[in-house]
Amino acid sequence: MRSGLELRVFLVCLALVAGLSALSARLVFLQWQGEESLEVSASPGRSVKTTLVAQRGYLCDRDEEIVARNIPVTTIVLDKKNLADSSVVAAGVAFPRAVMDEEWHAADERGRDRILKRVRNDILSTQSPNEIVEQHMSFLIAVLAPRLGYDDRDKLRAKIGKIGRGETILAKNLEEDVADDVERIVRENRLQGLRFKKSFRRWYPNPELASHVVGIVNHEGLGVAGIEKSMARYLEGKDGYELTKRDVRNLPLGKSSGVVKPPISGLIVQLTVDLDLQAVLEEELDAGLEFAEAEKGCIVLMEPDSGEVLAMASRPTYDLNKRENVATGGVNFATQAVYEPGSTFKVIAISACMERGLVNSQTPVFCHNGHYDDLNINDVGTYGWLSVERVLAKSSNIGTYMLAKQLGRSSFYRYVDLYGFGKRTGITLGGERSGLIANKNNAVDFSRASYGYAVNVTPLQVANAYCALANGGKLMRPRVVKSVMANDGTRVCEFEPEVVNEVISAVTANRMRRSLEAVVKPGGTATRAAVPGYRIAGKTGTARKFQDGRYHMDKHVVSFAGILSTERPELVCVVVVDEPKTEEVPHGGGTIAAPIFSKTMGRIAATMGLKPVEPLVENTLASE
Repeated sequence: MRSGLELRVFLVCLALVAGLSALSARLVFLQWQGEESLEVSASPGRSVKTTLVAQRGYLCDRDEEIVARNIPVTTIVLDKKNLADSSVVAAGVAFPRAVMDEEWHAADERGRDRILKRVRNDILSTQSPNEIVEQHMSFLIAVLAPRLGYDDRDKLRAKIGKIGRGETILAKNLEEDVADDVERIVRENRLQGLRFKKSFRRWYPNPELASHVVGIVNHEGLGVAGIEKSMARYLEGKDGYELTKRDVRNLPLGKSSGVVKPPISGLIVQLTVDLDLQAVLEEELDAGLEFAEAEKGCIVLMEPDSGEVLAMASRPTYDLNKRENVATGGVNFATQAVYEPGSTFKVIAISACMERGLVNSQTPVFCHNGHYDDLNINDVGTYGWLSVERVLAKSSNIGTYMLAKQLGRSSFYRYVDLYGFGKRTGITLGGERSGLIANKNNAVDFSRASYGYAVNVTPLQVANAYCALANGGKLMRPRVVKSVMANDGTRVCEFEPEVVNEVISAVTANRMRRSLEAVVKPGGTATRAAVPGYRIAGKTGTARKFQDGRYHMDKHVVSFAGILSTERPELVCVVVVDEPKTEEVPHGGGTIAAPIFSKTMGRIAATMGLKPVEPLVENTLASE
C-alpha cells in the first residue's frame, strides 16, 4: 500500500514538473520570438492614453497688454515600425493609382474607399512587400521634403534612417498653418506611419522688453526664470487625456473610445509693469550705456505709495524668443548685481539723525576742511562748515560720517536694517540677492558704511529705500505682480501693497526730500538730473570698484536715485551704470547717471501725462 501511495505522489509531482516546464518554455519562446509572430497572436484593442496638453496661462502688463502667450505648434513623429509593414503602407501606394481610375472622380467617399481597397488588394497580391514599402517611402519623401524645408530628398531619407522599429521626429514646433497643410496632404494621399502631436510653444510679442522680469520656459514648458518661474503655480495648467483603442501596430481602431478628460488652462498673471514705460527705460538705458561706453547697468522705476515696479530694465539682456545669449545676458542687474552704492547711501545716516531730532536741514556740520585724519576720510572739496542740506548737496563724506557718529553705531545699523539693506526685498522674482553689510563692530567699516562703502546693495534695494523717503517713511515690499485672473477676466486674487517697516515719520521724509532737492539745484552734484517743469529730489553715487583685493582708481559704479516730484512724490527712479569707460566726461554719478535719469523721467512724465509744477525751462546741462 505504501508503494502505491508513493507511486501516485511521484506521478503528481511529475505532472507538475512537466506543466511548469512547458510554461517556462512558452515564456522563453514569447520573449525571444520575432515581433511579427507576436503581432499575429496578440489580441487587438488595447487602450492608449494620449495626453491633451494644457495651455500655459498668459502674462499681461498692468493695462492688460499681452506679454507672453502660446502659439499652437505640431511635432511630426514617424513610426518606423509601420513604415516597414507592407499591409499598412499599401494604401499609400494604392492612392496614386486609384485616382487614375475612370470611376474615381464621379464616386462619392464610400465609392472611392471601395476603389482604393480594390487597388490596394491588387497591389498586395501582385507585388512583394519590399517593393510596396519602397514605393510608399519614395512617395512619402516626395510629399514631405519640400513642405518640411528639405531641398534635397536624400537628406530627409537619411534622417529617417533604417526602418523596422522605433520612432523618428521629423519636425518640431511647426507653426499651425504649415503643420495643418502637411497633415492635410498626408491624409488626402493616404500616407502612413505619421503622427501629428499638437502642443503649444511660448511666444513673447515684445521679446526684448522686460526680459529679466518676464523670464522664459524650457523645452518642456516649465518656467526657469523670472515671473515664468516664480508664478509657475498659477501659470501652469493641468494636462488632460484621451483614451483610444489601437491595434498591435499602434494604428487606431475606429473612433475614440469616448473617454476624454479636457485639459485645464493656466491662469493669467497680470504684472505691475507698464510696457510703454518699459520701452522708454530700455531705450534710454541703451543710449546711456552707449554714451558711457559701458556694458552693464539698469534703471528701476517704482511707484512709491504702492511699491509697484512700473518698469525695470537691465543690461546685458537677451531676446525672449531667440534666447541665444541667456548665459551672458540672463542676470537681472537690478536684483542680482551687488555693488557699493557710494553717496546714494548717505540718506540713511542723515535721515536717521533728523528722525531722532539730533539735527535739522540747516544744522551746521564741521567737515574738517576736506580731510579727517582719525579714520583717513577725504572729501573732493575742502569744506569747512556745511549745513546738513549742503552736506547732501556737496556729497561730503566727512560731514556724513560726523552725523553718523553723532547718531551712534548701533542706531545707524538699526536704520540700515529698517531701510531693508542686507536682506532680500521679497519681490516675486527668483535669484534676488540680499547684499551684504560689513563688520558692524569695526570703526573703519562703520565710517565707510556711512557714505556707501563697506556695504553691498542691489539697485532695487536702493530704489525701495528712496520710495520710503517719497511715501512718508514706509518701507514697502516691492511688487511686480498685480493680480491673477481667470481666462474670462475674473480676478482670482489681487496682491495688495504691503508695508514692511515704518522707517521714519512723514515729517522727516518731507524734510529729507527738500534737502535732497538741493542736490539737483545749482551748486549740487546732480544739476544734470533736473527735469524741466518738475521738482526733483535725489542723490548721486560714485563708488570705486573693489576688485582683486583693492579699490581701483579708474573703475567705478556710478548711480543716481531720484524722486519726482518733491512735493507730490509720484515716481522713484534709480539709474546704475557699471564701469563707464568714456573719456568725454568724468566718471561720476552726476555726469553719467544723472543725465540718463533726466532724459528718462522727462519722457516718463510725458507718457504718463504728469502735470508740470514749474515753468518749463530746458535742462541744457543734461545734454552736455
